[in-house]
Amino acid sequence: MNRRLLRGALALALLLAAPAWAHSGDGARHGRDDFPHEGHPRGPAPVPAGVSVPSWSQLSPEQQAKLAELAPHWDQMPASRRVRALERLERKARWEAMTPEQREKLREGARNFRDLPPELREKMRISMATLRQLPEAERKELFRLWRSLDPAQRRAWLEQGGPGISPPPKATPADRPPPAR
Repeated sequence: MNRRLLRGALALALLLAAPAWAHSGDGARHGRDDFPHEGHPRGPAPVPAGVSVPSWSQLSPEQQAKLAELAPHWDQMPASRRVRALERLERKARWEAMTPEQREKLREGARNFRDLPPELREKMRISMATLRQLPEAERKELFRLWRSLDPAQRRAWLEQGGPGISPPPKATPADRPPPAR
């Protein structure tokens, strides 16, 4: 008897909750992007000005093939989610185009970043954001200098603020990289 009552109560609760779960009838599949929670970073983000968000018919045949599982929902998905799907597709293509040595170098950089203490990781994030704002020639010079330093010198520079924020550590003549050409 108790089980029958429990099943009935559960069925009633599901029936009462069903209208809240029903979608608007536009064919959209609701995903985590459709219902942003306050302060939740994964809600639908506004699409930056100048970024076009193609409809399914505007995608290339290659993109359509790689995104086939999204085809039924593509045109109803939030623009931010479509942009992220296309960005993931581009990142995957760049990764697949890399040599095994390039991939290992990226993995090593990720491991090094992960192994930094949290305060140095944050300084590194700020430094990289600052570097992205610099003119290309200056940015390349700082990256070249960064790569020429040993790990202890890099850490010291990062503790002071990092590339683009603080001046590079003083290098001894033996430590200086060869002049750029």
